[in-house]
Amino acid sequence: MAQTIALGLSAPPQDTTGVEHPFDSSLTGKVAAAGMLPVATEQYRRLAAILHRAQGNSGMRVVIVTSAISGEGKSLTTTNLALTLTRSYERRVLLVDADLRRPTLHRIFGLGRLRGVNEYVRANGSHVLDLVPVAPRLSLLPAGEPDSDPIGALTSQTMQRIVETGREMFDWVLIDTPPIGLLPDAGLIAAHADGVLLVVRAGHGPFDLIKRAIETLGRERILGIVFNGAETSRGYGDDYYGYYGKSGYGSR
Repeated sequence: MAQTIALGLSAPPQDTTGVEHPFDSSLTGKVAAAGMLPVATEQYRRLAAILHRAQGNSGMRVVIVTSAISGEGKSLTTTNLALTLTRSYERRVLLVDADLRRPTLHRIFGLGRLRGVNEYVRANGSHVLDLVPVAPRLSLLPAGEPDSDPIGALTSQTMQRIVETGREMFDWVLIDTPPIGLLPDAGLIAAHADGVLLVVRAGHGPFDLIKRAIETLGRERILGIVFNGAETSRGYGDDYYGYYGKSGYGSR
């Protein structure tokens, strides 16, 4: 059942400690649930630890997750990071699906299509916004009905209000966005965030597109690069993915 939150309220959402929701069965072993490889779980904990320390140093709360092209694993990375922050660090997390063209997060949690960001923005924030509790301390804000031209929604004051209210009500706001190398959406939302995580899959995206994505976002905004799908035999150190800070990308 959806939890109804009127944006603008200063009170946090009701406790969702007892909430459990089934994940899409096709993703078993890929999300931070029963069946995930232990090495993958530990890598997500490493990534969460880095963000936890960064929050302590700078107070950051809002992070967007994007990639240069599709198929890099950004939505699963966003989901697993959110689950890790709620479980290992007991943080209250708002997971926002800002891929308003091709929403994904509701499917990861085994949900049907729900109204969300698109409907709220179209109504100019005139109705309450439904947040869906999907795990203990984790709430999902779905994208809603897909929109082929979401630029107006992403640049609206209503969208900014969604992010800022999430910042006030939750310990973390993680925003899943479309690939920055294909669409301008992530760059528009980045203006409301404290930083960006760029997901790169080993052997998948052309280096030129990754470099262009970094330049588009601005190196100063990138918190780090999540290197997805790296194999131990290739010397990356972890057989799921490794995390590299600001020095993790270069000109070569």
